[in-house]
Amino acid sequence: MPRPSPADLEAASGKTVPDLVAPDLAVLFVGINPSLWSAAIGHHFGNPANRLWPTLHAAGYTDRRLRPEEGAELLASGYGMTNIVARATRTAAEISADELRAGVVPLAATVRRWRPRVVAFLGLSAYRTAYGRPKAAIGLQDDTVAGAAVWLLPNPSGLNAHYQLPDLARLYGELRIWAIDLASGAARRG
Repeated sequence: MPRPSPADLEAASGKTVPDLVAPDLAVLFVGINPSLWSAAIGHHFGNPANRLWPTLHAAGYTDRRLRPEEGAELLASGYGMTNIVARATRTAAEISADELRAGVVPLAATVRRWRPRVVAFLGLSAYRTAYGRPKAAIGLQDDTVAGAAVWLLPNPSGLNAHYQLPDLARLYGELRIWAIDLASGAARRG
């Protein structure tokens, strides 16, 4: 996929990226909001510096490292993507606390419509702000979103230096195993 030009990136400000959803997903990954790069190319986690795609592969969600434009392959495996805030920005820091809180209602509608078993938030701070849970930690939460279990994961952005790829792969892999156990009835639901 061609690299977006600076003009393409500027023009992407405020645009959206279509949800990658289908009925009865195992996991719906919820990003904070699209980057300008993602909005410019029309695919989730499109910036090459974002580590989601290598993380998903390393954690066993995919047989190979997918490219952002291959999201349909991820969807066919039972995993989807959306964002808590739809509009693209240069950085997630441009998203206000009010916008995060406002994103809760449309996200719940998306979950009700598509019925994923697990909603996985990719970003501790965004989840904590949106849901008023300042002490939420990585892993399974006591809350649900429209009946779906909630799991909290670190943001895979290259800017998140607290977690390196092996750490991300381990944590995302824990969710994958738990979601498999949930589908078989072996996991405890939040």
